[in-house]
Amino acid sequence: HSVHTAMRATAVALAEGMSWEAIIAGLTQMQPQLRLVAVPGPQDSLIIDDTYNSSPDSALAALNLLHDLDGRKLAVLGDMLELGAVEEESHRLVGRRVADVADVLLAVGQRGRWIAEEALKVGMSPLRVHMADDVETAVPLLQSLIRPKDTILIKGSLGMRMDRMVDALSKEMT
Repeated sequence: HSVHTAMRATAVALAEGMSWEAIIAGLTQMQPQLRLVAVPGPQDSLIIDDTYNSSPDSALAALNLLHDLDGRKLAVLGDMLELGAVEEESHRLVGRRVADVADVLLAVGQRGRWIAEEALKVGMSPLRVHMADDVETAVPLLQSLIRPKDTILIKGSLGMRMDRMVDALSKEMT
């Protein structure tokens, strides 16, 4: 995703008349931001903290990573904000993929319900699909779903404050 961002920034800079030298100087000063962070979780679980932001592409990429990992997999997916006209279809696309990847889905937020609905529609067992209106409601539900050695992906747009779920689970470790 960083390459695409750099390419877009370069295109805008060229359109604004900046020189290649200035563009290269700016790109070399970029600080990479960690998007995905692995954090120890309760019951010897592993939390994949991808709470910085969410888009359909980044959600699918995170689910592809989850797919490649071993063990029981929980996907905790919150609303993807600012998608405009493709909002519902984007959430449903993620719902189709999560049904193939996760053993358990916890969808968080109003738009997250589309993820859950689509996962159910394509055959994910209702026993494996859970929904919460917000992070505060989702935390105790997630705590009840975690089993030893689980891998837990937590992802959602920054405005959803999914990072509070990671914080709550991390506090269980201390």
